[in-house]
Parts: sequence; structure tokens; C-alpha cells
Amino acid sequence: MTQEPEHTLGPVMRLTAQWRHGGAWLGPTWALLCGVFASRQFQFSGNQIVGVLVALIVAAGLWPTLWAALAETDWRAPLQRWRVWNEGRPVKTLPYTQPGSPSEHLSILLGQCRDWAARDLLPGYGNALFSIILAPLAALILAAMLGAPAVLVTIAAICIPQAAVLLNGGNGASSPLLRGMLEIALPLLLGVALLAPLSAEMVIVAVGFGVAFAGASGSGDRAALIAWNLGQAVVFGLLVLTRHPIGAFAVGLLWLPQFMLQAQPDARRAQWWLMASLLVAAVTAL
Repeated sequence: MTQEPEHTLGPVMRLTAQWRHGGAWLGPTWALLCGVFASRQFQFSGNQIVGVLVALIVAAGLWPTLWAALAETDWRAPLQRWRVWNEGRPVKTLPYTQPGSPSEHLSILLGQCRDWAARDLLPGYGNALFSIILAPLAALILAAMLGAPAVLVTIAAICIPQAAVLLNGGNGASSPLLRGMLEIALPLLLGVALLAPLSAEMVIVAVGFGVAFAGASGSGDRAALIAWNLGQAVVFGLLVLTRHPIGAFAVGLLWLPQFMLQAQPDARRAQWWLMASLLVAAVTAL
């Protein structure tokens, strides 16, 4: 049985500065730079500039590449075709293989698998498979250059697309919440970890804005709006409890226009206020 492949992943590497709902979405690049600024340790020295550039390759290039290849690819389609695949010449059997023996059945199965991979899996999903192998390996190698905290954050980033596959059953349906963690929370933490120790407060800020950005990039339904505001409410409450009045006031002030714009059919302008709020909260929380 043959069938044209239904999905082909585009370039192995992809930039995550993209247009969503008509608005600019800088994603992990903005989050990582916010983390760098929040560390208050950045100096325009050669080593630190190179470190930030390497971190951008990891967080804005390799992590989203793995996400697209693993979490947003419909793996169920080729596997369903494999279940009914009955074409392909058997591979060469061992000497003295008896007809009807397990060895002969294995030879037939391997031949069908080879034919399915050559005619269906690799033409349609070869780039995705290549990305799944290359992206995490390259990310870990580059993260090792940045230090142990970067390696730990990268391991978490590698696990998130796998969790998404477990949740969606491999059908390619994106999880906005997990994507928010990958594109916002972890890059923010990586930016801080490059130059300063991570704090519990910064982890809460990162998770809160990961939830908020997941809601902002969602479908605009009630659940997305709740996530959009809930994430910022957590950050606002943290700044109040940890006695950062200026940061809390600024986050609240930047939150207000988002409320007003969320009620409009096209809420893309509110995303800019959310990005500004991320920078303010990251700088004041550390």
C-alpha cells in the first residue's frame, strides 16, 4: 500500500520571530534578552556577548526546532499507514530458514519496514527525524559551553516536546501551555542563568509569564484569556508579597491596557504591553 506523505517539515532550523494573529511575536529571543537584563551583570565584553549569542542559537533556534519537529508533527499518520503496509521485498534470510518460521516472518516484516521507510517515512518526515536527532544534541553541546545551569535548563527544554507528544498522542496538536514554557519561561531562566544565580522568585516569574504568553498566543477563547491574565496575576502577587512596589505598580499599569484590548476582536496590540511587562517584572524580581 502506498500513499503520498501528508506532512513535510520545512527547514531544519527556523526563526521564531514570526507573525501570529497579525502581531509581531519575538518569543524566546525577547525572553532571553529580558533574562540577561534582569541579571544586572551583563557587560559589553567579548565573552559575554558570545555567550548571549550562543544562548540565542540554543533558545531561539534549537529548542523551537525540536518542538516543531516532535510536538507539532503528525506522527500518527505514518504509523497508521505502517499498520496496513504490505509491500516490500523480504530481506535476505539466514541459511536454512524454514518456510513459515519466525525467521521468515521477520524477514518479511523487515522488508516491509524498509519499503515503508523509503517510500513514506523518510520522504515525508526525514527533515523532522533529522531535527529530532540533531537539535537536542547540538543544544546540549552548546549549553555545555555556557555552564551547568544552561545544561539543566536545556534538558528541561528537551523534555517539554516529549511531554507534548504524550499529551496529544502524536497527532501534532500544539499545547499552548507547554509551548509557553518552552518559548518564554525557559529562555528567561537561561538568560538569567548565564550571568547570575537563579532564584525562586525568578522561576515563579518565568512560569507566570509562560502561562500568560500561552494565553496571549492562543485561540482567544475564554480559557486563553484566563491563562493570559492568571499568569500576570501570579507575577503581580509575587511582586507585592516580596515588597517590590515599583515593579508591582509597573506590572499593574501595563496590565490595564491589556484588559482593555482583550475585549476587542483583534487583540494583537495587547501583546506589546505583555512583552513590556515581562521585561519590567524580570528586572524588578531579581
